[in-house]
Amino acid sequence: MIQTINRLIARIAKGDEAALNELARLISSRMLSVARAATRDRALAEDVVQESFVKIVDNAHRFKRGNGYAWVCKIVHNTALNALRKIKPTADIDEFFDIADTFDLAERSAASLAVERAMSVLDKQEKLLIFQKYFMDYTVRDSAKSTGIDKSTVSRKIIKAEEKMREFLTKSGQ
Repeated sequence: MIQTINRLIARIAKGDEAALNELARLISSRMLSVARAATRDRALAEDVVQESFVKIVDNAHRFKRGNGYAWVCKIVHNTALNALRKIKPTADIDEFFDIADTFDLAERSAASLAVERAMSVLDKQEKLLIFQKYFMDYTVRDSAKSTGIDKSTVSRKIIKAEEKMREFLTKSGQ
């Protein structure tokens, strides 16, 4: 899928509208998930996705080799953070993992609920690092920079958090 996305971004850089439509068909739902995870507001998330497509078109010529999917997710994430900064200056990381109260449980998959439950065994900093890694596609370096923790400590904390989640899921039969 990453190669397909990379090819689509290259076509978008050349002005191919069909490529933009194909990219939207391929990953717009994931883009909306990233935006919703960051904003916790469906309407704002939809606006973020729309603005992200504009940014993708405007910046496709800057994309070089690499992971186009991660590049798109990073654009969505940054656009969502910018939108949130306009609304509220800070947010508590625990708010991002209290999703079950906000959405109808029938809409959520069993896997999503299992992950959310597994996140409950983590402390605030572990939640933030896992959120950054899996939902925001942060590298260890990105997380270290955003938290002010050195890279080796971030890496160890992520491994520890993943082990805690894995143990929780194994014990709960998920």
